[in-house]
Amino acid sequence: MDRISVLARRQRIKNLEQWTIYAILVEAFFLALSPTVAATAVVFGMITWFLRSRIDSHYKIRSLPFDVPVTIFLLIGAASVFLSSARSLELIYNYCSLVGMYGLTYFLVGQTCRTPAQIKQVAQALGASAILVVLCGFFQFAFGVDVADVKWTDPEAFPELRKRIFSTLENPNVLAGYLDVFICLTLGLLTKVERRSQKLVLIVAVVMLAACLTMTYSRGAFLAMAVVISVYGVLKDWRVLILFATVTVLIACNDPTFVDRITSAFTMGDTSEGVRVGIWVSTIAMITDHPFAGIGWGAYQFVYPQYNYYVADADIIIYHAHNLYLNYAAEIGIVGALAFFWYFFGTMFMAFGAGELGAADSTFLERVEKFFAGSPFTRYLAELTRTVNKRLAAFAEALINLFGKRQPVARKLKKFQRPQSDLVHHDELRFGGKRRKHPDDDAEVAAVDSVPVAGEKVSAKIIRLNPDDVDDAPDDTDSAIDFSGVTKLDDQKFLDGLKLGIGLAFLSMALNGFTDDLLFNIPSSMLMWMLGALGAALNSIRNEELVMRN
Repeated sequence: MDRISVLARRQRIKNLEQWTIYAILVEAFFLALSPTVAATAVVFGMITWFLRSRIDSHYKIRSLPFDVPVTIFLLIGAASVFLSSARSLELIYNYCSLVGMYGLTYFLVGQTCRTPAQIKQVAQALGASAILVVLCGFFQFAFGVDVADVKWTDPEAFPELRKRIFSTLENPNVLAGYLDVFICLTLGLLTKVERRSQKLVLIVAVVMLAACLTMTYSRGAFLAMAVVISVYGVLKDWRVLILFATVTVLIACNDPTFVDRITSAFTMGDTSEGVRVGIWVSTIAMITDHPFAGIGWGAYQFVYPQYNYYVADADIIIYHAHNLYLNYAAEIGIVGALAFFWYFFGTMFMAFGAGELGAADSTFLERVEKFFAGSPFTRYLAELTRTVNKRLAAFAEALINLFGKRQPVARKLKKFQRPQSDLVHHDELRFGGKRRKHPDDDAEVAAVDSVPVAGEKVSAKIIRLNPDDVDDAPDDTDSAIDFSGVTKLDDQKFLDGLKLGIGLAFLSMALNGFTDDLLFNIPSSMLMWMLGALGAALNSIRNEELVMRN
């Protein structure tokens, strides 16, 4: 009876763990499709995780790299709500429904994903959702989303711009930031795959994501991606820079409106640019008046009218500061913002492997030299330099030979002596007549013992092949792309690629944060916390493997 109860308990533990994984997969898939379904999945996952942790006596909560700043951020955010001058039930609900979900997502994913297979499942769910988002964006662009029905363009500044897609994310700028993240994740995986079929699939994915990005006409997201690809190209693969430049030129030649949108970011030709500057000035005034506790999480839209120095229309509701850094500092104070940025940038540098870079080196210059020594771009420059040097040396030698005939150097060659060996003709061999066990191998084998070769006696086996079975046709398998193994990827390479992709994704969000607060949007912010949790889980898995090896 006791044995049956133990088996039943183990089965319940296994079922609860599987349900928790399913909840995370549902959240990952529905983040950009239905935030309500994603939030429900988080709650269900926390329930199954709690039951599993109570039943399984061997289960232990593991420590994640940025538990401290995340905890400080959550606590200061809660305190800012109760200390806010705009304190209300709406602020409390806003904090619990948003920040609460952030914390639960980070905890649930970080504590549950403990194997490469589980992390790969989450990444696949995110990728499947991204495919639907991109296809929906293409559908909107093909069948029409007229800007007369939306409010994200300036008809006076851009009269020819009639379409800005937003897919399932309700806003073109939010969609653009979302696409930036997945372009970065795809580029990270592209550095680690080896099969040509996998490279081709990922390149096609990058092209589709980039095409959808241009349809949003988002200036900040495009410029942020240009910076990310430049960093990626210099440090990882310079060919990406050429591809990006080629695609940009093609888009510019076929869509002059896109060029006008991008250049307007530097000329202040759009009314939205002037509005943003006015909002930033007002936000700085908020931070000056509330430096420690902030105005309260989610209270920006209620407090802004008191600082409305530049946007005089009272009917316009300003929900956020259009700047990630100013918005966090204004709502939860400088200390809370620093805690969040500790987690945010710490995750980014951890994903880039900053803690592993040059750990055994003694000086900063040596670490920098080691970092750039591993860059394909620098290796390409070194190889190019060596090639140019060889060509110049050959040219100089040929030029010298034009004016003077060089005397040949007399060399005394040693007489080559053929080693004494007894040659055995194939007709003199006695084949045993034994065939191999493999059904397709009809070769007969003969053993030759003690054959003198170069003064030494060796043993060998000679195989007699059927001439009809010899295929002299060239092997064309290398020239064809085999898609049968496109989904097969080594776990370690996948984890390394995903880790780099997460670092690039956080870099893109950091750059986008200068002109817009993309994390104000629920899908984008929950995606950021999920990726941060995956980055923490990757780091924990690596540390656990090192402990096991030692």
